[in-house]
Amino acid sequence: MKISSRTKKILEILLTNENYVVIDFIAEKLGVSSRTILRALPRVESWLEKNDFKLEKKKGTGIRLDCSLEEKEKIKNLLNIESVENYYSPEERRLIILAELLKTQEATKLFNFTMLTNVSEATISHDLDEIEEWIEKYNLKLVRKPGLGVYLKGREKDIRRASINLLYDNLDLQEIFDIMQNKFNENTKDTKRTNLSRSRLLNLIGLDTIHLLDNFIQELEENLDYKLADDSYVALMVHLAIALKRIKNGEKIVIKEEILDELKKSKEYPIAVSLIAKIAEAFSMDIPEAEIGYVTMHLRGSKGRGGFYNDNISITDDYKLVLLTKKIIEKAEIELGIYLEDDDELLIGLVRHLEPTINRIKLNLDIRNPLLDEIKEQYAELFKVSQKCADIIAENEKIDVPDSEAAYIAMHLGAAIARKKTPVKKFRAAVACTSGIGASRLLASRLNSEFENLEVVALISTIDFNNQEISKMNVDLIISTVSIPKSNVPVIVVNPLLTDKHQRKINEFLATHKAAKRKINSNNISLKEKLSIINKYNQRILEVLNNFELQNNYKYKNLEQLLSDAAELLADNGDEKKVIQKDLSLREEKGSTVLEHNKILLLHCRSKVVEEVKFIVIRPENKFKILNEDKNKAEIEIVVVMAAPLKGAEQGREVLSEISRLLIESTSFIKAINSGLKNEVYFEMAEYFDHFLQQKSTMEYHKEEK
Repeated sequence: MKISSRTKKILEILLTNENYVVIDFIAEKLGVSSRTILRALPRVESWLEKNDFKLEKKKGTGIRLDCSLEEKEKIKNLLNIESVENYYSPEERRLIILAELLKTQEATKLFNFTMLTNVSEATISHDLDEIEEWIEKYNLKLVRKPGLGVYLKGREKDIRRASINLLYDNLDLQEIFDIMQNKFNENTKDTKRTNLSRSRLLNLIGLDTIHLLDNFIQELEENLDYKLADDSYVALMVHLAIALKRIKNGEKIVIKEEILDELKKSKEYPIAVSLIAKIAEAFSMDIPEAEIGYVTMHLRGSKGRGGFYNDNISITDDYKLVLLTKKIIEKAEIELGIYLEDDDELLIGLVRHLEPTINRIKLNLDIRNPLLDEIKEQYAELFKVSQKCADIIAENEKIDVPDSEAAYIAMHLGAAIARKKTPVKKFRAAVACTSGIGASRLLASRLNSEFENLEVVALISTIDFNNQEISKMNVDLIISTVSIPKSNVPVIVVNPLLTDKHQRKINEFLATHKAAKRKINSNNISLKEKLSIINKYNQRILEVLNNFELQNNYKYKNLEQLLSDAAELLADNGDEKKVIQKDLSLREEKGSTVLEHNKILLLHCRSKVVEEVKFIVIRPENKFKILNEDKNKAEIEIVVVMAAPLKGAEQGREVLSEISRLLIESTSFIKAINSGLKNEVYFEMAEYFDHFLQQKSTMEYHKEEK
């Protein structure tokens, strides 16, 4: 029988090892993923059985050949005479055929595929039957015309979606990173056979465009409020590369006019316009407006990458997500029997995660989770709980939430559970992970939980890895899910779910190395800097208290008049009023922010003409109704107006965010507002801010003392 080169190489590794070997070890030797090896094992077993040998498998230990030294010698001789050239597995053949069909919509004769894969037309015809089932998921049709050939028929956006998923199904994120970073080496892959199927796949994205696009996306990040998470970065890169390849071939994508009009209102749209303009100029091609819309979708559905401990959320801007997240955490507490309400990192992590996730689902973008199967298997109970949490999102947002998203929620909950154990921290480590912030947090918390002498102090990116920045972190090691060959700091490569084998690798490092000696509080900010931060909170709180206004018996006419009156209360002159009214209106165009349980309308903005943080309460003479963000009518009894400088210190936005939290959670604060007495509201705020400031003073001190 014929044998694939991968099967042969796996057997050769087993022949040179007397003891059990784990799948990760074989994968590392062959430069492929563990999943690839698992897919290849049935062929290894089949070959052995046909030659009267046996593969021994032991759960939790690994695999080995169950035979004597003489029998191993016989296997070596058999392998030497096996033919491996020009042999493709059915999966590899179908990959080649699919890649060719997706690359062009011109008809291809079956003879071309027989020449490529060295099989009969009957076999190709059977492969096409299997391919037909796969493409139906993408609303595509396989057209077969005798004498002419076969081709795919369908919408451009479905062809692109199928191309992207084919790429992700057959290339690991690490391999795509290697392509982007010019580290992809065909010589490290199995054989000419594998190279052919892989090269056909890579033809979908056009390697000549990758590195130029990489530069443009890095420029794009400068205009965003955040850095793209690694998987979001890659997703945008792949989308653009496939789009350019398709446009060069004369294929154009379309988008519904009403969807494009809605996307134009988002803050990401002008950033997408700038990116597409630069790409069009660089590649000397006309790029249709629809492409700008799809790039905007990607940006709206992208995840941000931030600090591990210092992520901030604004309850003013994210109040709906905060309330939704609290419902999720409450459900998780009931199901798990664990108190999680005090875990700020869980709240922040989920809020930051849910916003792009909900956007992706609503924009019909795929949610991929490469760890889905492993989470289902290794965290079965936690996954079931996460599915119930996902049901809350589905019900609240009227969307279908896939299992891949439930798995991400499981990562966040798993990280929170792991944090319940507080380890003694000695070694300082940074975590590098390409699967998004959820996987990073899960891995980081697992590390903190499993190793008493290890402290994870940062999450870092592999895309813009910088040894100087790492040096400032003063870490002893980097624990990464991908290799980082240019690192000056020792790197341990692990699976995101931290298998037993990888725990042993880390233990071996900790046992054979010493944590760097550090002076106590050597990384602290100075007393002067610390006092400066506290003083900024003081100043912002004083601004709120000094600028606070309460207007009773307001005669509501319509929303436009309300915005005009609110702007007048915030402005010092007529010119400023026009600017502020426009800023408030732009925010309202996205949908009114209504705290429905307290019947409060929030009008808020950041403006270049606002110099101080301002908070104003307007009490209408009569209740009125307004359309909320979901386009439903909501009754309003109180109008709250907030404004902050466009480029002011983050402490000001945080102070306003705390006021929003009071509006959501504090019954005494709402009672004071409903009283209509300015002094009552003022003293409620003053009492709370006194406590808030004490907390901040203590936090700023202890945060740096860790």
